[in-house]
Amino acid sequence: MRTMITVAALLGTGVGASACAKPCVDDGLLQSFCPEAETDTDTGASASASATEASASATQASASATEASASATQGSISETDSDTAGDGCGAELFQSANVPANVLIVLDRSGSMNQSIGGGAGTKWQVALAAIDQFVSAFGDQARFGIMLYPGYNLSCSEGMSCSTGAVFVDPGPMTAQAIIDVLDEAQTCSFGTPTAETLESLLEYPGLEDQGRDNYVLLITDGDSTCEDPVPVVGALRVSNPEVKTYVLGFGGAVNPVELAAMAEAGGTALPGEPAYYQADDAASLEAALTSIGGDFLSCAYVLSKPLPDPDQLYVLFDGIHVPRDPGHANGWDYDANGNTVTFYGASCDALQSGQVADLQMVYGC
Repeated sequence: MRTMITVAALLGTGVGASACAKPCVDDGLLQSFCPEAETDTDTGASASASATEASASATQASASATEASASATQGSISETDSDTAGDGCGAELFQSANVPANVLIVLDRSGSMNQSIGGGAGTKWQVALAAIDQFVSAFGDQARFGIMLYPGYNLSCSEGMSCSTGAVFVDPGPMTAQAIIDVLDEAQTCSFGTPTAETLESLLEYPGLEDQGRDNYVLLITDGDSTCEDPVPVVGALRVSNPEVKTYVLGFGGAVNPVELAAMAEAGGTALPGEPAYYQADDAASLEAALTSIGGDFLSCAYVLSKPLPDPDQLYVLFDGIHVPRDPGHANGWDYDANGNTVTFYGASCDALQSGQVADLQMVYGC
């Protein structure tokens, strides 16, 4: 499900401002929790007229926002001319963009990937490359993808050794789908074992996953048991690093170690309910489905505003018309970071956005 995002600033001037302490919304757009206007005998009529005029302007601006957002991609809003906003307590629309996460795909290219899978669909390596090509192309506007292959140091995998790390060939960045596809077109498998722990350990100080302003993820795709050290503690170390790096675990084929992969998913903060706790794929269709499911989780819970907020306490956030409270403790709700000019959601609120439960996200700056 795609989330439509409407961001409006209710800017107050004159008498109309005193009649609108909080945004008013009654149609699921900009008409909720409207307090009664405070008036006196001298200014009551004037304030009432201004408030009525402002409400009409806000409704008109909301309709414009809805129309503009209909064509927006998930996690963004089309820029709307702020001149369409009304005066007084009307709505000024401004742009808000979702902050794409950094995602490093870590792909096992050990010799066992040359085994066939899925009843004549090809080798695991061939099927995996096709699925990843499709995945990064489909989700390239929602995440900053990179690719790491292991074992081996070069694309042909002619250089490397047992229990040594792999290599990053494309750093996470914007619009990297074609670069990743080009790398995979040239890459080959090799027989240096499956050094999962050593490869992931090299990421503990990898700059491509140290962006404090974004979510950072590893997506591990492997078809077998780790042949060297235990990777579970390394995954846990990534999780508690600063910034946090979560690890998604995708087992491909029937030769995986379910206990090890489940423990990695738990340590990486991405365990699924039930069994298995990790993503399992046994053919092309299930691999594509698993990647699609994971891709939905990469929708960031951080949104950059195009204008700084004068007073974050005057920002009102709604999920499908329901008020979401601010939570400076970051347990559940949202908070504002003035340094990055971002609104970030936490806990169940973040989960609701990532799972597609929220059809309409609104941020309304109250006068």
